[in-house]
Amino acid sequence: MKMQKMVEEYQKETPNIRQNPAIMKEIQDKQKELQEANVSTFKKMVEENPNSLVAVLILSDMTNGKTISTKEAKDLYDGLDEKIKNTQMGEQLGKTLKDASATAIGSKAPEFSAPTPEGEQLALSDALGKVTIIDFWASWCKPCRIENPNVVKLYNEYHEKGLNILGVSLDKTGQKDKWLKAIEDDGLTWQHVSNLQYWQGPIAQLYGIRSIPATYILDENGVIIAKDLRGESLRAKVSELLD
Repeated sequence: MKMQKMVEEYQKETPNIRQNPAIMKEIQDKQKELQEANVSTFKKMVEENPNSLVAVLILSDMTNGKTISTKEAKDLYDGLDEKIKNTQMGEQLGKTLKDASATAIGSKAPEFSAPTPEGEQLALSDALGKVTIIDFWASWCKPCRIENPNVVKLYNEYHEKGLNILGVSLDKTGQKDKWLKAIEDDGLTWQHVSNLQYWQGPIAQLYGIRSIPATYILDENGVIIAKDLRGESLRAKVSELLD
């Protein structure tokens, strides 16, 4: 496989490559080119095999891997034979795409409410600012905890300009104390909610959360304008919207 060969060569030459920006850019461009070629090939396979379960498997992989947009996946799904759509795998894919469409960029973020650390109910609509980040995280999630200092810095810099953050924790039942301790330890001074139901929580289910940290960026009307941004990408987006 071309991709595998490129990865092996990259790993072998990593120390030298990292010191040469031109080579790094060349590799990144080539990797992007190969990824786009793979996606194009898989899309063609789906289009040419509307009566095969293989098309469902390929489309499911592309959807779960987020290698194509929800709209592209929906268009390809609509082109499948009805008998294939009505299989168990076909119906599951249809549901996945329907759920994904509800949280696609340009859609109004689905409303929800959940308990705050104080035990009061807080609705998304009551937490909106000029720009709002819905931040899915958990006290047990190491990548989330590593990312938190960046989010704290961003919030402190932009809150007075209209940035709100609503933390949605995927902590587990019976572990409220760990959730509260993480909020305090990491200095997360924005609003928080959690049903303390891990991955099975209704908000995580509503938004199709399969990994964390995960972010949704909303405008003042609650419309999703970006998602799954972190670090410098998240900062750049907030700066674009509020500076």
